[in-house]
Amino acid sequence: MFCFLGWFWSMGSFLSSIVQPALKLNTRLFHFALVYPALYVFVFIALFQSSTTNPALLAIIFPLHFFAMFCIFYAMYFVSKSLVLAETNKPVTFYDYAGPFFLIWFFPVGVWFIQPRINRLYAERKNIEPLTGGASA
Repeated sequence: MFCFLGWFWSMGSFLSSIVQPALKLNTRLFHFALVYPALYVFVFIALFQSSTTNPALLAIIFPLHFFAMFCIFYAMYFVSKSLVLAETNKPVTFYDYAGPFFLIWFFPVGVWFIQPRINRLYAERKNIEPLTGGASA
């Protein structure tokens, strides 16, 4: 789970940095959407073990669990939309980024299709940036 969320964090941060400022999505909400499920895992384990003795704790677990699921879906939305925004540099609709969204959803298989696209964008970005520390004229 933490590797999955870390992959989202790195992809979302990189893609957000190369998207045009006018098209950028809210990165604060994205970062919160990744931190909450990571922290919720520990709360879930503690509450779920206690819920066997106190079923009323299930009333607490369900809303927290659904919010964690919402956060993960938001992270998938953010990354897939940012990927297409970075590739096209124009506003997109769900139809445009539905493919990457579902590829990310089916995590193990989707990585094989999404990561090469990220790598290509990274290589393009690396070649565009000016070299620093070189000899001056």
